[in-house]
Amino acid sequence: MKTVWLWLSAYAIAWAGTIQNDEAFKSAVASMGKTDKLVLMIYTADDCPECAYMKKKVFLDKGVAGYLNANFVIVEKNVHKGKLPEEFDYFGIPTMFFIDKAGNKKETLIGSQRPEPFAKELHRIRGMK
Repeated sequence: MKTVWLWLSAYAIAWAGTIQNDEAFKSAVASMGKTDKLVLMIYTADDCPECAYMKKKVFLDKGVAGYLNANFVIVEKNVHKGKLPEEFDYFGIPTMFFIDKAGNKKETLIGSQRPEPFAKELHRIRGMK
């Protein structure tokens, strides 16, 4: 009986709420094809001015948009709507997780940034592989 309990516990931990079970993550990975892009999963909220700034200004900035689109697939998660992957805790919003195709977290950025510093962060994170 103890062995069955340990197996069931391990199964629940491995499969409950992991990023590999998240439909938005799976869709993002499928859209990449054979490229080596990373997923940029951003936690936002409707009432977050910093989140709106990142989405409407920084992500669309001419110095950011091209590199972002060529090297990342963006997944937005509203912290007040829907379930968040359990292993991706956040302290504040926006929180940006950079994740490889296997679901491994490569880097986390918290808060908003101006376009130029954010572009530098994207290049640094992309170079980490």
